[in-house]
Amino acid sequence: MLMRDVEVRKAIDSGKLELRPFDPAKLQGASYDLAIGGEALVSNSDQKLVLAAGSSTCLTLKAGDFALVLTREYVKMPLDIAADIGMRSTLARKGLMLLAGMQIDPAFEGHLRFGLYNASPRRITLDYDDDLCSIEFHQLSGPVDHPQPPIPELQKGRIPESDRDFLRSLETESLSDLSRNVKSLSQNMEALTKLTYRVVVPAIVTILGGVIAAVIIGLLK
Repeated sequence: MLMRDVEVRKAIDSGKLELRPFDPAKLQGASYDLAIGGEALVSNSDQKLVLAAGSSTCLTLKAGDFALVLTREYVKMPLDIAADIGMRSTLARKGLMLLAGMQIDPAFEGHLRFGLYNASPRRITLDYDDDLCSIEFHQLSGPVDHPQPPIPELQKGRIPESDRDFLRSLETESLSDLSRNVKSLSQNMEALTKLTYRVVVPAIVTILGGVIAAVIIGLLK
């Protein structure tokens, strides 16, 4: 059963569900908005970024770049609640793709980590506390028998070393090639009508992005 805002708030106030920090302004009618924060890693770079309040550090993704990021919020799920992850429209408008599993399992505890892919032909910058995703909570009929085991690094607000190794081995050149091809295609479409441009180019970006997402999500599992 999809939980309403009053039900989510009641679960948080009772301590059954944890979201830290909790901001009532981010609680929507049937969802809660999560933000970017903590560690971030960008493809083709071993330098770890730390996004924090008051810091001038930001996350910059060039066309074709892939990044691993953490949520600012720490999430602790009970055994009888799961959550669905939804992409924020603000990311889509920038040309960013959110790559992740679509569910937060019961008993999960820690900061969520996501992949971000810049499918646009331009550089995109993200700051601490920028919108990242929304989550919808679902009350289950009872507690699960097989809870998700904890990931210590996520509990400590760190990107798991296995994910760092994956990022180092990711063939990012092919992703960059795809992004450059999309940019070239967009430039060549200028001769067409505005209506065609608005429909065809986003469709091609979506198709290419979907292929990339499927490959990366499969490798992250």
